[in-house]
Amino acid sequence: MKTFNKLRTTILFLSLIAVSVTSCKKDDDDKEPTAGKATVAAGNYGFDGGSSGKFSSNAAAIVKVGPVFNVTAIIDGGKQSININLLGVTGEADYDLDAGNTSGNVAYMFKDYTVTTDGYSTQNPATGGMIGGGKVKITKLTDTEAEGTFFIVAHNAAGKEAYAENGTFKGTITKQ
Repeated sequence: MKTFNKLRTTILFLSLIAVSVTSCKKDDDDKEPTAGKATVAAGNYGFDGGSSGKFSSNAAAIVKVGPVFNVTAIIDGGKQSININLLGVTGEADYDLDAGNTSGNVAYMFKDYTVTTDGYSTQNPATGGMIGGGKVKITKLTDTEAEGTFFIVAHNAAGKEAYAENGTFKGTITKQ
């Protein structure tokens, strides 16, 4: 559990960096590298048994730090967010998000990204024993670009469900 909490803290930190890098406007004279452009979409998503329709984000970031790969997105015009964190990414492949996966991969969904205590995680169980999970398929991964597909089934601490189906991500990688 201690390792999971440490991993969760690291992942949330990387997520905050990703959102910060993409949401801050800098002066043109600034010499720091700029964030890449990325989009994230889901054909259907929802929270607590409901359907919210389509998820679309142009306020997204794809960050890669060594083998750690992160996709973070905030829905256009709202506060819902999707965050996918993969460990050990070396190339195009399928990456498991099922609870207890040996790689430590995890996805989070938030109704309101500013309230991080009410997150839905693929690592949390539902009431009744169902487990969270999902899959990410990276279909393109270069030094500068990434794209792929995903689906997520996550639960909050109360066991309520969040999901994203027919998800896609595509964009320029921001390297830290």
